[in-house]
Amino acid sequence: MKVLSLHSAGHDTGVAYFEDGRLVFAVETERLTRVKHDHRSDVALRHVLAQECVDADGIDLVAVSTPVRSGLLRVPDLDRALERTAAGALHHRTVCEMLGRRVECVVVTHEVSHAALAAHYAGWQEGTVVLVNEGRGQVTRSSLFRVSEGALEWIGKDPLPWYGNGFGWTAIGYLLGFGPSPSVAGKVMALGGYGQPDDRIREQLLAVDPDVMNDRELAERVRADLAARPEFDSGFETASHVVATFQEMFTEAVREVLDRQVTRTGAGVGPIALGGGCALNIVANSALRAHFGRDIAVPPACGDAGHLTGAGVYALAQVAGVRPEPFDVYRNGEGDSRAEVLDAVERAGLRAVDYDRSEVAGVLAAGGVVALTRGAAELGPRALGHRSLLGSPSVPGMRERMSEKLKQREWYRPLGAVMRDERFAALYPGQPPSPYMLFEYPLPERVAPEARHVNGTCRIQTLGPGEEQLYGLLGAFEALTGEPALINTSLNGPGRPIAHTARDVLDDFAHTDVDLFVFDDLMVRGDTAR
Repeated sequence: MKVLSLHSAGHDTGVAYFEDGRLVFAVETERLTRVKHDHRSDVALRHVLAQECVDADGIDLVAVSTPVRSGLLRVPDLDRALERTAAGALHHRTVCEMLGRRVECVVVTHEVSHAALAAHYAGWQEGTVVLVNEGRGQVTRSSLFRVSEGALEWIGKDPLPWYGNGFGWTAIGYLLGFGPSPSVAGKVMALGGYGQPDDRIREQLLAVDPDVMNDRELAERVRADLAARPEFDSGFETASHVVATFQEMFTEAVREVLDRQVTRTGAGVGPIALGGGCALNIVANSALRAHFGRDIAVPPACGDAGHLTGAGVYALAQVAGVRPEPFDVYRNGEGDSRAEVLDAVERAGLRAVDYDRSEVAGVLAAGGVVALTRGAAELGPRALGHRSLLGSPSVPGMRERMSEKLKQREWYRPLGAVMRDERFAALYPGQPPSPYMLFEYPLPERVAPEARHVNGTCRIQTLGPGEEQLYGLLGAFEALTGEPALINTSLNGPGRPIAHTARDVLDDFAHTDVDLFVFDDLMVRGDTAR
């Protein structure tokens, strides 16, 4: 069976193609257009259908998450589909017109698409509890699902208070002057490490009318009222205490809801999965994993970018009866050919040579910054070694250089780190691996100091020998420095999506303080390299 899967409307759109349960190709629109959170799914659709590995004429089924871009997929009973899904149906089966013919179509409810992807990462284990938590879905802001006999059951709608879902993070960000962008929550969360929970702030937040989620006028009155109080001043110190308090409230609310739903046996707590943008909250994720004493499944593309695969996963598993195969995170678009890299390098006025691991490790050990691209990019917002900026976490000033100067991010935002599986296991015995950088860990003294957040933690990615290039580079770097990790942050400049092609990378960074560029088996010295 050949399935085309789309996130066609809203932010972070994209398209994927499955064949016989296997993810063959996927791409997020923003990687093609270089517009962050881009909604123009027609660009991604044309790109996917043009791939040699995609049988555009043989598509058996189209899966699309809500909302649906009607001009892209002409669904004759779209109003009925949206009416049914808005009323709580998990999906609506219909047809659409595509490529000059009618094709079977499954319209998948927004929350259900999130839940299916999370269940997929949990292996569809029986009894898995899935919490979908986001700013706004089609029906809810938070939802609970359970996997029962291989099927998704919707068991709870809006179980969380306003401060337990994405609306709350957006509201706190707006209150503190960060604006309404989809990227706001990540910026706001970083403040919490600099503050302490405050009972006075908690009391005032708990007193907010719960209808604030559904009434814009009320929300504005609440914002104005809180903004006038000294505890909610937008100054950095005050704001950090507000965020620390809110983070504690958020984590407690999520934990309490899951506590009521998880299965418990003599062997411990049953499987848990998280979906929706709030699953990017690594403080909460880490606290939940510690509380329940088990690993928690979180898709790397747990936000709306995940719909491009989530809709297809649902249609395959729950409608077509085909169990989708596991897929790795490196499935976003495709890598450049050698000829395309050489052309981009020549246009930038630079020169490429063959990749030399020892030289790259030496540049990093000497305090240089390396931009690394390899093959297809990562699905989702995390840099996991295929579109990464790398630097030594033991060179003083490296955090400031990479985060503030190169990426022009706020000074207080943390950086992540990557280390090999065996080094992680030695530092954190008994802890499950962290391949998607979605959990935080206390860093031992003298380990990766420039990757250490103010609260002493770091969000760590673990990496096995299957990722040969970066795995080998980590080993060579440690042999030179004794340092088991590298700073790993996303390969994008200010306000830009992660760079996808060699030309994108050089457009963003060729004339910056990057010392070395690596494009698969080629490397290029930056024009400002020391």
